[in-house]
Amino acid sequence: MKKIIGLALILTGINAGAQDLRSICENAHYATGYTKLHSYKVTIDWARISDHALVKLENIVYGKMFKVTKEIDYARKTTYELKEVGKFSHHQYVGALEELSILSGKNINCLYDL
Repeated sequence: MKKIIGLALILTGINAGAQDLRSICENAHYATGYTKLHSYKVTIDWARISDHALVKLENIVYGKMFKVTKEIDYARKTTYELKEVGKFSHHQYVGALEELSILSGKNINCLYDL
């Protein structure tokens, strides 16, 4: 029983240290300056997205939270560069970025400024 409790405490400690994408990108910006602040790059593979997910995706990408700074269309993929508008809370942006991560199949990253 002590081993199970110990393992649970270790796993809880590991998960507590996990950061969201927005915090990771902010920390990278302030630590190195190689990322643009509150800017993200999302790649969508159109073969993997359903009609329902497309509506969600368009509501997030073209909604009030983000501004599309660049859109590049490839044969089966589209890459969006998004910038936060800045009118929403940290938790609202984290939720939107997590939803984008799910919809894009984890193809969302910080936007680098090299």
